[in-house]
Order: sequence, then C-alpha cells, then structure tokens
Amino acid sequence: MYRKIFILGTGAALASWSARSLAAGVTKYADQNNGQFGADLSGADLTGVRSALLPSALVGTLMSVQNAASSSSSRVVLDNLPTVSTQGVPGKVGAPGSCEAQSFGYCLGAYTAARNPNGSRKWSADDPANQPSAAWLYQWAHQQTGKTCPSGSAAIQYAKKLVSTGSPSVADYPYNPHDATTVPGVCSYIESLNVTAAGSDASHLLVGSYKVFKKLRNAEKTHLDAFKALIQNGQAIGFSGLVAKEYTIESPPLVNGAFTAPQGFISGSGHGQVIVGYDDSKGPRGAFLVQNSFGPGWNPGPSDDPGHNGRIWWGYGAWFKSQNYAIVMYPNLDEAPIGTKLPSTGGSGAVDMFVRSAKRYSEGKNHYAVLVLHAADAITLSKVEIAGKKGKIARETLPTAQAVAETMRFGYTYVQRATEFLPGQYEATISATTQGGQSVTYHGPIEIT
Repeated sequence: MYRKIFILGTGAALASWSARSLAAGVTKYADQNNGQFGADLSGADLTGVRSALLPSALVGTLMSVQNAASSSSSRVVLDNLPTVSTQGVPGKVGAPGSCEAQSFGYCLGAYTAARNPNGSRKWSADDPANQPSAAWLYQWAHQQTGKTCPSGSAAIQYAKKLVSTGSPSVADYPYNPHDATTVPGVCSYIESLNVTAAGSDASHLLVGSYKVFKKLRNAEKTHLDAFKALIQNGQAIGFSGLVAKEYTIESPPLVNGAFTAPQGFISGSGHGQVIVGYDDSKGPRGAFLVQNSFGPGWNPGPSDDPGHNGRIWWGYGAWFKSQNYAIVMYPNLDEAPIGTKLPSTGGSGAVDMFVRSAKRYSEGKNHYAVLVLHAADAITLSKVEIAGKKGKIARETLPTAQAVAETMRFGYTYVQRATEFLPGQYEATISATTQGGQSVTYHGPIEIT
C-alpha cells in the first residue's frame, strides 16, 4: 500500500544555500508580486495528447497496478519519491525558471522510472543516479525552442524526451554543483552543458508513455475522484497553474495543516509542481500532498509529517481554483515487445509495434476500445482507427506535427464512441512517425475482449 512515511533529504550541493539562507535569517524565497517561476500555462504543447483514463480502464492488462491502495482510502502518501529539489537561488527561487524541468522532468520522471508497470519498485528514486537531470533537461528544452536561461519552458516536451531517449542523471549533471548564489552564476553553468546527445546511460531513465488532464480550473467535481484513484494506484501527478500569494514565503499559512491560498493568486503567474498523495482530513475538507522545488528549507516542520520540508498539503478547493493542466506518466516495460504484431507499411525503417491487449471499457455514457501498445522504439501516434463488423469505423485523430503529438514506447491508446464495443475481432489501423521522421502505418486484426 502507498502509505509509507519517510524522512526528507537532498543532495549536499542542493541543500547548502538553503541551509545558509535560513541560518542568516533569510525568509524571502521569491518576489511575492512576481510569481513567474518558468511555467508556460498556455497548454499549447498538450495538443494531441490523449486525456488519461481511470486506472480501472487498465484492469487485466500489463499496465494494471497490483499493489494499489483501497478505493476507500482517506489518505495515501506515495513512497519511493525523489529527493526534494532546490530551484533557483536565495531570494529568487523562481529563477532560473526551471520549475517545469524540476517537476515534469526530474520529479515525475524519477518517480515513474523507478516503478514497474505493475506498480512494484524497480529501484530507489532518491539516488541521484536514478534521477533525470533537471539542469540538462532545462538546457535541452531551451535548445529546442531558442530560449535561454533563466526563461521558462513548456511541459510535454520533458515527458516526450523521457520516452524518446531518457535523460542523463543528476549524478552526471547536478543542478547547481558550484553552489552559485546568483541567477547568472547558475545560468552560466547550465548553458555550458552539452545537450547535443543524451548519452548512452540516458536509456536507464526511460519512461513508457504519458497522458494529460486539461481545463482543471474550477473543475473539482469532474476531476477530484479521478485524481484520488490515480494516486491510489501509485500515480504521481505533475501539474502547472497559478502561484498563490503567500506561497513563496518560508512558512506559508496553513489551515488545519493545509494551504488554502487565503490571499488568492498572482495574476499571470505560473509554476509547475507534483502531487504525491492526498489526505481527506487535512484543511477544510481534504488536501493534496504537493512536492515543490523550493528546497527542503521551505515550509519547515516535523520530519514525521510528509507535508513539510519542501512539500505541502494543499487544500482541494484552492488547488482546483488555480491549476491549468496535469500530466501522468507510465513506466516503461523492460522486456522485448511481444504480442499481436501489427504489419507496417513503412519499409525497412519501420519500428515493430505489438498490441499486448485490447479490451472494452465503459465510463458512464462513454465507451472505449483500449489498446495497450508495445513498440520496439519510441513512436509518435497521429491516428488510431478500429473497424468492426460491417466496416463500421471508430477513429481518433491526433495532429500529425511530431512536436505536439503523443509519443510512446509502452502505453495505451483508445478510441471512443457513444455505443458499446462488443467482444470480437476488429481491424486496427494506427498511423505514426518514427524518431527519425519516417511515416509508418500499422494495420492488422486484433481481438477485443
């Protein structure tokens, strides 16, 4: 069960400035009126990425979690989390604006890579050798977009990179190894990193796939139960949204142990973080456990409460008033792909792709055919079609632009329609692009159970 309480910590290089700042009486973590910590809240790069289904959609497949917490659990705290990271420098924790690299790349990436698809532990996520380097990923993202440090970045590019090639580790590229205390000092180091190739050891930190949640603001009734179900199944949830006033001080105000954003939010702000648990007894009526990138000196408190020392309990109501979108990642399957191989029309450069399972799934009035796919290398999906008896076709189309479509090695896709899928044989057609830019079409019979 995901209920383990653990002691927080951080690498020596990351902890040192925080400790010195607190010893000197520095309590200002960032400009209260700014709140620009690097997140692109437009959600433009989420275009074409499928919305996540509930964990129940994957029951009976290789992606079904075997050690899930009970659906009636009032509290779940994920274990084997990566070390709390420290973004920025004293007094300017939001600069460089690497929060997306810290949250989606480092934190969510390390947690996901440390799991097997069935939810069991693969290795320790608090080992720097098992953590994607936020510094390297941040510089890589800027190289792709033409931005420079200390500006911010988008979110999906980090998920896609971890699926495509993985990432060098924190052991190889720590965030601030020279203990710089100025933004130019940190940026000078980050911009010196060679990101032309990920390196042979990057594949150690591959993840299998990812899905998203969009339009979260003021949508608690729609998404709260789904988020809790994901957490019960061991899913951490990366997210981006507005920065709350009083959030950037050393000790944010808490109500029954949870932050409720009593002063509201900073207009035009943005920050990426990760949900790593929930507790229905915290705050006015429950709270998410959020891992931040302000370092272990932020929100100090008892070591036996996971909601302190770099993490915080954040009330459900306040969270859903302020956040734009969220991302979940799924672990890679570390074995040669097998199953129902779909013939391809892409020539010698085509990547082999297999259907590991195909099942029917219904959620209210929505009916799905869910395909668990396993490819020999990362591919970017652009169209999924399923034709049943009498040639009737259900299709879902994604944008063909590789930069915004969904990339996966091992994961699920689906088609949705208003009528229930019946068990039996269907014809599946999947259009995709390889990492080398080659268009491939997969087509063949599948058995939907």
